[in-house]
Amino acid sequence: MLINSKLLKILVIEDNLDIKEVLDYILQDEGHEAIPCSDGSSLSALDSINPDLILMDELLLGVRGSDLVKKLKSDKTTSNIPVVLISAVPHLKDLAEKCGANAYLEKPFNIDALTDILKRYS
Repeated sequence: MLINSKLLKILVIEDNLDIKEVLDYILQDEGHEAIPCSDGSSLSALDSINPDLILMDELLLGVRGSDLVKKLKSDKTTSNIPVVLISAVPHLKDLAEKCGANAYLEKPFNIDALTDILKRYS
């Protein structure tokens, strides 16, 4: 668990159940609150969720995470929410930069890389 750090409310948008469960376990082990979602539908409820951070898969069923990031970053009410794009797609760094994501995490991800990102935003 992080010491002297803010505990985060993290929206996890991931359609792979196994990866979502691993992320949930790691986030809770670090003391954060994980709010799981399988697709981008939870973005319509961001006002009520009020996340401190969003972890978003690039390849979601029927939509690309990078397209959702562009929408979030173009809306003044959500543009300040940090978004981490997660994927195994080639050139993820370039994709994350182009869509406006604050960070990226390559699959299969390294737990230390994830916790470094969490520390950056807590």
